[in-house]
Amino acid sequence: MSLPLFFTKKLIYTISWEDVTIDQKLLQLDHTSSILTIASAGDHLFNYALEGVSNIHAVDINPIQLHLVELKKLIISAYDFDVFWAFFGVGKVPNYRRYFEGLLPQLTPLARSFWSRKQHLFNPQGRGFYRYGTTGWLSRLLLFSIRRMGVEKSITELIHTDDIEIRQGLFEPLWNRMAQHWSLAWWVHPWVLYLGGIPMSQQKSIGPLLPFLKDTLYTLLVEQKLSENPYWRLYWDGCYDPSFAPKHLQSHNYLRLKECINHITLGHSSFLDSLNNNGSMSYTHVNLLDHQDWLYNNTKGFIELRDTWDRLNELPSVTKILFRSSYETAPWIDELVSKKFMVNQMKRNELGEDRVYSYSSTYLINR
Repeated sequence: MSLPLFFTKKLIYTISWEDVTIDQKLLQLDHTSSILTIASAGDHLFNYALEGVSNIHAVDINPIQLHLVELKKLIISAYDFDVFWAFFGVGKVPNYRRYFEGLLPQLTPLARSFWSRKQHLFNPQGRGFYRYGTTGWLSRLLLFSIRRMGVEKSITELIHTDDIEIRQGLFEPLWNRMAQHWSLAWWVHPWVLYLGGIPMSQQKSIGPLLPFLKDTLYTLLVEQKLSENPYWRLYWDGCYDPSFAPKHLQSHNYLRLKECINHITLGHSSFLDSLNNNGSMSYTHVNLLDHQDWLYNNTKGFIELRDTWDRLNELPSVTKILFRSSYETAPWIDELVSKKFMVNQMKRNELGEDRVYSYSSTYLINR
């Protein structure tokens, strides 16, 4: 995959940035499913495992993301729920060095080298795990901007107000204050968006960014209840609320997660390389996440995108392919997707309650 070096050498995502409830609604995964996807931060993989999926293979060209998923898998295997919650529910772990003494020898050499240097991300005296990674840095920058705008109290009120009509009345004055403040320009600055794992190709495909930002905030703060949203609430608080944690961070699911954790395998490769090297694998489902947006706008990337679809088109076992895009209409669909497939395109306001609400469109490709 052709990507800026930045995206292959840093911890970008500390959580998976797709709503797994939408994934399951569209993919309809069960014990007969075998899925190929991208590792990201691994949370979606654990939720697929809880659905009973027998084979989950996740690839990533960024080895740091794989090191994170490997650590999560190992903690699930080795420790009880309270330890896993401290690491990835709270992000601050008392006696974290003692736990790493037991974990490091069991990690692969590259993951061991990384985590031996990065144990401090879980230091209980530090910022907390979710304030690190480039997405964590982005959350800190935006929270600083919110404080400078003087709207922190207004947003908190919106988050915790149950009445939608009251939320509607609170939003416009809030947005007007934000729009008049100089630091709002940070929110749509190209390099700030890079911190959130949004490359220039995606930034351009969205179109005017301020209207997109306003629509996103209105949906999350007014139409949905952000107090119950585990994705965005995490970056507001810096940790999960136990009452609204995702499935893999709920204690009653933990024993089952332990039992199926080895259904997840990892590979350091591009999506195309994995298809070429594991072509005989009988995948029934594929989740490309937003992978294709990163490839579309350059010649080398488009060749890889075309070759990826050539391989997907010829795999007879694949029945469903899911992906998200910052394009309202993915411009490569007509050219690259086989007519054997039925293409279902959904805009972001057509998915029901998408708690991430960051992509312009979602596609489900059915054979």
